[in-house]
Amino acid sequence: MDQMRAAQYDSYGPPEVLRVRSVPVPALRPGHVLVRVAASSVNGADILVRSGKLKLVSGRRFPRGTGFDFAGQVTQAPGDVTGLSAGDEVWGFLDGARKPGPSGAAAEYVLAPAASTALRPRMVSTVEAVALSGVGASAVKLLRDGLRLQPGERVLVRGANGGVGTAAVQIARALGGRVTALAGAPHLDRLRDLGAEQAFDYHTTDPRDLGRFDVILDPVSRNMRPYRRLLASGGRMAAMAIASPADVAYLLASRIHGRRRVRFIQAPPTAQLLTDLAGYVDAKSVVPVIEAVWPLEEIAAAHRSLEKSGGFGKRVIQIA
Repeated sequence: MDQMRAAQYDSYGPPEVLRVRSVPVPALRPGHVLVRVAASSVNGADILVRSGKLKLVSGRRFPRGTGFDFAGQVTQAPGDVTGLSAGDEVWGFLDGARKPGPSGAAAEYVLAPAASTALRPRMVSTVEAVALSGVGASAVKLLRDGLRLQPGERVLVRGANGGVGTAAVQIARALGGRVTALAGAPHLDRLRDLGAEQAFDYHTTDPRDLGRFDVILDPVSRNMRPYRRLLASGGRMAAMAIASPADVAYLLASRIHGRRRVRFIQAPPTAQLLTDLAGYVDAKSVVPVIEAVWPLEEIAAAHRSLEKSGGFGKRVIQIA
């Protein structure tokens, strides 16, 4: 096959700029594998890049593709790649914000760096796997390696109904944490089912009533001050998004004033993180959480859904 379907856009803007086109299949390169994509997903970073809010990083080169994480089957692997072969069922992640290209993971084929591609878990389907690959590996990196969560520590997860949040609740529980989740009222019972000891409606809960926490994971990363005050002595807090210059200023100030520093941690998945995550999934310690599945031709609708926020879990794009 010389051509493939891929989602592209020619300028930054709303979801309507996305188009599905016929483009050349990427040529194999050293250190990469060619993957026939079965499914991708929509992340917050996809929205930020497509809308132009990260143009200082992503540049102005068009047309460009969209989609960071993928699951599918390796069709070609060069001789310099070890551990991956044609026919392997894999999942992985692209650094699409910093390396713009004509196709991202929302395409029939993707040229994937071997360093961020690994064998996927076999206890779930391909569509289910892609709902966990990026967010789940990031949660493992943040909670286990970045914040060094220890068994028995109290963990607060803000925005727990989102893709990162639902993964983080489960990873924190798997690591032995005692999890408190914050989300909208319709999602609280499902978060308890995922392993949260407590779940509260963020609309009606005063942060001061939540008690102290050893670890706070904040995918929301807005209005952080009242939550930082909940950190116990030796507590650690990680922000996962920067929404405004005021957020940057607050993060920098937290490094100077006081012991309870807020860290901004980016954790792009690596092959090793994806392999570690696959172990949790196959052991059924972590399960996929999917809000909805769209075909590639309706990717703009999936982007609109995420921009409206709400929902529970990941928005998935089914390719094959």
